[in-house]
Amino acid sequence: MRIICLIVTVLLAACSSQPPQTSSYLLRTEVATTPGTPLANSGIALGNIMVADYIDQPGLVLAAGDGTIHAARYHVWAEPLQVSLRRYLATQISFASGRDISPTTTSATGVSIDVSVDQMHGAGNGSAVLVAYWRVAADGSDKSYRFSEQQALSGDGYDALVRAEEALLKRLAEAISASLPAAAGSVAG
Repeated sequence: MRIICLIVTVLLAACSSQPPQTSSYLLRTEVATTPGTPLANSGIALGNIMVADYIDQPGLVLAAGDGTIHAARYHVWAEPLQVSLRRYLATQISFASGRDISPTTTSATGVSIDVSVDQMHGAGNGSAVLVAYWRVAADGSDKSYRFSEQQALSGDGYDALVRAEEALLKRLAEAISASLPAAAGSVAG
């Protein structure tokens, strides 16, 4: 009988404990935008945004040096990563280039930017990693580029990881901006 009481007590204690608090993170730029202002048609737009399967999930990802990864259960992106990356990159590339970059292609798109994010995670050495590739296509020709950088975390925890990833994405947007043609119609080299 004592064992049954002990089991019931343990089960009741387990049921009454609070589940861990989930923290959700938004990927947002600090670039100020004016609401209701129409985008100027620069003829430049984001095309495909592809994200590696292992990071295309709600949980923020940490990678260990031995090739294993851990997706956080209680520290998650507030929206799908492909959606927030498209919005973030369009805004940051626009800011860096001084031209409005459409977040989606249209019939008036003369220059298309395809981005593939291969790595975007925390590393065991206390840094964030971002490896991405992009292609700028204009007038039937295209050029491909690679970005690979790390950013030391400014503190402990997932908040510091998100801030470091944002800093890396900002530098990626600046690199993409520098690769854009000076005028729609030719690809920069």
